[in-house]
Amino acid sequence: MRKLFHAIRAIPHLFAKLIVIWCVTFASGASLWSLRILSHTGHNPASLLGIILAFFGGELLLLSLKTTLSNRKEEM
Repeated sequence: MRKLFHAIRAIPHLFAKLIVIWCVTFASGASLWSLRILSHTGHNPASLLGIILAFFGGELLLLSLKTTLSNRKEEM
């Protein structure tokens, strides 16, 4: 268990990578869901999709700023 913990801890920017995967996956799912709404009801879900994608876009923007502006020195 200790080896696994050290192996996971050695991955650089693991949290950022997981958040990017989460945001892209959820935004893709929201896009598919909005297309399903459009095909079944005929109503345009553009405003709902815009709010969802803006939220995840903002999350990715904050994450990129945090990663870019961090003062942590990387060990190489």
